[in-house]
Amino acid sequence: MKTSLKFVVLFTIITMLLAACAAPAPTDAPVAPEAPVVTEAPVEPEAPVATEAPGAEDKIVISMEASAYVEAAHKMVYDELEKMYEAANPNIDIVYNGYPYADFWDKLTTEIVTGTESCIIEMQSGAQHYGTYAALREGETGAFVNLDSYIEKAGLAEKLVDQGSLTYNGHYIGLSDYAWGSRAIYYRKSLFQEAGIDPATIKTNDDFLQAAIKLTKPAEGDKPAQYGFGAVLSTHSFVWDEMKTFIARPIGAMYTKNNQPPYTADNVLVDSPEMKWAFKWWQDMIFTHKVTPPGSFDKAQERELFWNGTVAMSIDGPWFVGMTRAEDPALMDDLGVFPSPMVNYNGTLYPFHGETYAITHLISSNCAYPDEAWKFMEFMTTMEAQQVITGSGMIPSNLDFSLSEGYKAAEPLNAQLAAFVDELYYFPAAVDPNIPQLGEMERIMVDAAQEAFITGGDVNTILDQAGIDVRAAIESQ
Repeated sequence: MKTSLKFVVLFTIITMLLAACAAPAPTDAPVAPEAPVVTEAPVEPEAPVATEAPGAEDKIVISMEASAYVEAAHKMVYDELEKMYEAANPNIDIVYNGYPYADFWDKLTTEIVTGTESCIIEMQSGAQHYGTYAALREGETGAFVNLDSYIEKAGLAEKLVDQGSLTYNGHYIGLSDYAWGSRAIYYRKSLFQEAGIDPATIKTNDDFLQAAIKLTKPAEGDKPAQYGFGAVLSTHSFVWDEMKTFIARPIGAMYTKNNQPPYTADNVLVDSPEMKWAFKWWQDMIFTHKVTPPGSFDKAQERELFWNGTVAMSIDGPWFVGMTRAEDPALMDDLGVFPSPMVNYNGTLYPFHGETYAITHLISSNCAYPDEAWKFMEFMTTMEAQQVITGSGMIPSNLDFSLSEGYKAAEPLNAQLAAFVDELYYFPAAVDPNIPQLGEMERIMVDAAQEAFITGGDVNTILDQAGIDVRAAIESQ
């Protein structure tokens, strides 16, 4: 990985900090892939630790910052893991710092540049952002500790979902110690039954659209309007990310061909005919077919619309199961799931890419106690810890646990999803490129998606400009 981007980021951060004294904070959410979003007020952060050795009478404090900690299901899990670990290790104090997902990534950038990050860093979506943040600091593994020797000694390389991808410059820097998921379509069984729709018949994007149209009903008397699908339409990064994975990526509409190198201006595809078709299909679903609720909704608000019966279908992952259970256990009887459909493009069917969204943890290169931090991360991979992690709703990352018959019986919806991923989805998924420029490239595409799907702008014009901007970002290093 090339690391010269850190100088651009550092200059940008300093400029932003100075400008903040005279101008209001930006309102656009920083860009980051699918994962769970905020459902509760953020946890008040505590000061990062681990730069000075404790006194003889003090506990060793291991701080961890996590965007998932602000969500009810994940907070419950993390708190129980802390309780269990501290009971077995009374000399350790685990301190969580929870930040909303939309704020997390910019905050982490500032912290790494200024050296104020926590000891353990939670990153959602596997290794997708590893390159961007590792490159903010000098060294072979940048801002994070090289975990090669830890993982080899523990024998975890083959036991954890997606562990092989959690690298930077050829070295492990993250651990798949928590849980994972992939996207599918969650639906309200009662609304499907009322509309006479069998979810098993929804095989393609065309089938999906027809079902959404049938599920969309105007307000009638005291009964509010109902919509077939809940789309994220806001500054939240999912305005781009959900559309990208649902309709664009399967047909090859990506940053570059298969999101693979060479990452040069000549290989950029965000203004390709495929991308323009995918953008137009999504835009027509919103403005022509009107199967999504009018207004602006982030992911948390869209989930609320699903729970209260305003929308019948939602793109989500297994974390949504835990969220739904926490929202109202009675809703679980009305929650169903079917696989993300194939995409019919010019008469050819293309399967959904089975990207796994793992919640992973990394150790800061500034952490004063990397061995103690590792021990807590390793603890999360144990069978007793993985049992607790099932409470998050996601699929625990230790394969010995998640492939057991006991887990399949206890979590049938997640077992269904795992089967979809294994039997129907395309692998290996062409995930976004793990390069330092990705953050800026995503910001450009989020802006393009907002203009197309919220204001209804001309798709050709929008993506032509996005192509120019992404090429400039690629060449910026």
